[in-house]
Amino acid sequence: QLAAHYELNNLIAVLDANRLGQRGETMPGHHLEQYKNRFQAFGWNTYVIDGHNLGEILDAFSKARNSKQPVVIICKTFKGKGVSFLENKDGWHGKPVPKDQLENALKEIPDAAMPAVEIEKPKAQFIRAAEKKDAGFSSYKIGDLAATREAYGKALAQLALADGSVLAVDAEVSNSTFAEDVRKVKPEQFVECFVAEQNMIGMALGLASRGFVPFASTFAAFLSRAHDQIRMGALSSPPITVCGSHAGVSIGEDGGSQMGLEDIGMFRALPNSSVFYPSDAVSAEKLVHLAATLPGVKYIRTTRAKTPVLYDGKEQFKPGEFKVIRESSKDKAVLCGSGITLHEAVKAYDELKKEGIDVSVVDLFCIKPFNGKKFMDFAKKHGGKVIVAEDHYPEGGIGEMLSSALVNSGVEVQSLAVRKLPKSAKPEQLVAYEGIDGSSISLAAKKILRESRD
Repeated sequence: QLAAHYELNNLIAVLDANRLGQRGETMPGHHLEQYKNRFQAFGWNTYVIDGHNLGEILDAFSKARNSKQPVVIICKTFKGKGVSFLENKDGWHGKPVPKDQLENALKEIPDAAMPAVEIEKPKAQFIRAAEKKDAGFSSYKIGDLAATREAYGKALAQLALADGSVLAVDAEVSNSTFAEDVRKVKPEQFVECFVAEQNMIGMALGLASRGFVPFASTFAAFLSRAHDQIRMGALSSPPITVCGSHAGVSIGEDGGSQMGLEDIGMFRALPNSSVFYPSDAVSAEKLVHLAATLPGVKYIRTTRAKTPVLYDGKEQFKPGEFKVIRESSKDKAVLCGSGITLHEAVKAYDELKKEGIDVSVVDLFCIKPFNGKKFMDFAKKHGGKVIVAEDHYPEGGIGEMLSSALVNSGVEVQSLAVRKLPKSAKPEQLVAYEGIDGSSISLAAKKILRESRD
């Protein structure tokens, strides 16, 4: 449907309809009109042919060149064609011909030798290198209120203005992810994928293979729909960046169906992936610029709510690192957070400070990769006790990442995460309900310190 909407007349799909699936006949079988009707309903031109007739194949491709719409060539074929005991027979999926039957099979295949012709290999077509300029940065001031999703949009627009190969692809929520900022300044570098996250990721992967630098964005919760495309795409380490906005229970009243609570685990599990979770506008902007330079799948998790700017515009962010935003020589524990929970950790710091309890506060802006050795050394110097809060389910999340990094280190880790079924309420109510707010972090710190004294 998306291909027809954009009139992609250079797109030709070949459907091999051989009737058989893995365990038996498919639903349409050889009723090719069913395939034809379905594709035509979505605006494709269709050609139904005998897939074993070379003349019909060439004729279909010739006609497809003149189409104004995407084309599908529906080929009626027979699995095992030419071998009597294999042709159109069920039960052979994924099975090699037994040795005692191989000779008979080869005898039945006519003219088995390949024709003595040279086939020119297609040449890979990459986009012409776009002119690149240095991307600008926004001027945020410490204490300003700005949502990281807004900073994502501004940073992406800056990149698009500086580099014609940077593209924004979005699943019909660009006014919420702020990817629409690219459309406003460089409409030719913005692609609307509508509510079809699988198509969006597939498109981003294809664009990356042609030399573009795609940023795909939607709500974090909706990325689960495209997990298969993301998982398969990651096998080739494509240079794509995925942004999941509206993450966690902190989105508030929209409720559990809209809350991304599994996304960190999903992206952490991918080979050679990077996972970034900015807590303010400056870190969000810097991480967008960083992601554009890194290989493999990158994930940026953004927050719906506006949060105070924590960093000066000159601050640098590197893969695997973390930021210490509060510390002293008398610290008894380390409070860790990412995104919304970092600001809750700062609230806990202020509460504990009033009670004469010194702690440090760490921004885990990079979930993967992570310099566990460096963090372990820091934690040991600051009390050897860690309280980490995250707006995510515990499974696959930040707490599990830290616990894994600190295993057998002697550092004690207390993990606060979303453990109750999410509800619809105000953001501050939900953060407190799940026990990841400043008061909960403060209580957890006092509890772990009290237990260490007992």
